[in-house]
Amino acid sequence: MISYSTKDTLSVILISYSGVNQKMQNITIENLYQTIGKNVAKYRKAKGLSQLDLSLQMGYKSVSIVSGAEICYKGKHFNLEHIVKISQLLEVEFCEFFKPISES
Repeated sequence: MISYSTKDTLSVILISYSGVNQKMQNITIENLYQTIGKNVAKYRKAKGLSQLDLSLQMGYKSVSIVSGAEICYKGKHFNLEHIVKISQLLEVEFCEFFKPISES
């Protein structure tokens, strides 16, 4: 399982940002939230977890945080604490959630 300290998390954020800086220069915060939500959904599904499974593992009793944040419903989005927790639970590097999704 991936585990980050606060110092590690900040380093990963900086590495993540520098790695995708060229693609993110003109991104809006809403687009960033949508990218993160789509990536969470992609990696959650790859692990075979439902939104409820992930919500429960994060310590929530309902699916609303994950379901709403994955699609940015009514402005809901994942915060950094959520992303760190999801990264650990799904065993996905933190920076993967910030990578732009190529539309097929």
